[in-house]
Amino acid sequence: MEWRKSIAKLLVLILFTGPAVLAQEKKPLQEEQMVEFTKKTHDFGDVLISDGQLSHTFTFTNVSKEPIAVTQVISSCGCTTPVWTREPIMPGKEGKIQVTFANDQGPYPFDKTLTVYITGATATLSRPVILRIRGNAHDRKKSLAELYKVRVGVIGMREERFSAGYIDQGSAKADDTQIANLSKRSVKVTAAGSTPGLTITVFPNPIPPESTAKLTFSIDTKQTGKKLWGRQSFSTGFLLNGKRVEGKVTVDAVIKDDFTHLTAEQIDRAPVPVIDQSYFEFGEIDQGKVVTAEYSIENRGKDPLIIYAVDTKEKGVSVASKLPVTIPRGAAVKMSIRFDSSEHEGEMLEVLALTTNSPQKPIINLFLTGNVIKR
Repeated sequence: MEWRKSIAKLLVLILFTGPAVLAQEKKPLQEEQMVEFTKKTHDFGDVLISDGQLSHTFTFTNVSKEPIAVTQVISSCGCTTPVWTREPIMPGKEGKIQVTFANDQGPYPFDKTLTVYITGATATLSRPVILRIRGNAHDRKKSLAELYKVRVGVIGMREERFSAGYIDQGSAKADDTQIANLSKRSVKVTAAGSTPGLTITVFPNPIPPESTAKLTFSIDTKQTGKKLWGRQSFSTGFLLNGKRVEGKVTVDAVIKDDFTHLTAEQIDRAPVPVIDQSYFEFGEIDQGKVVTAEYSIENRGKDPLIIYAVDTKEKGVSVASKLPVTIPRGAAVKMSIRFDSSEHEGEMLEVLALTTNSPQKPIINLFLTGNVIKR
């Protein structure tokens, strides 16, 4: 009888309530408390446009103690069509999300996402699940050498730099890519000199002659001592059959604070950064001049505001303030940025990314702009 009441209540909510409202009215749960997907990324690999539509089915299990349902699946592209289990899924039972990619827009790499909203009778996911499909569409069949143009010894790769996106401090994130053995003999691939926190695995390994394999890279922030914040790069070299070869793989990531386990009280007390002016314009200066830019940052929350890192990209731009910076409740500080224009010429616009402990603004962008004249 209780199961029937829960299912009836869930069906009513699914029919008459949107995902955003559901998230507000119900107890938020972490993904691992409600669902378990067999995988969340599917790589179709190399396909031909002549193959036509491509389909894959993502499978998940209800690991909670009540019936759940998929209320909405939103595609990032009109070329990707999702179909999902509509009825409530009982505890321990499976649900499915099938996605079909049109594969009709010409030869190019594709990477599409699905945003999945899942709810139960009394609880809902604290944030939606993101699923991905990707691959490379070609107008004709190509050789391994044509497909994998980056060389690490006899191993071919599509690229030597990858992005892991955002990673919450204290957690790990993994992704994979295809690599190829371009030689006529088996090759055993071993990571060498990896940055702490980066793990590389290859399957199958050894890689058979003139065959492909899956290279999986994982970044675990626990292995870094939880000391890295903001934009970080992890790299590794390789041994092929025990011998070191030229070349490496680099994985970029942005490490930010983890807010997923905060209580309502902690969110209410959380720091709130306020910046009086996010742009600093130094005007027109002669090449070689050093400029110091200052930005006033105030904390209008109840708990202290911490600025863990300030990331810059332009040459000559550095942080003059000592990090991390802690700003008490109601206080304000001046964030100082130093710009040495010796290696710059012409107009510039530098975006500085601040990583903070504020759930409202975990990443804050500041701007430094002006014109450097070479006399």
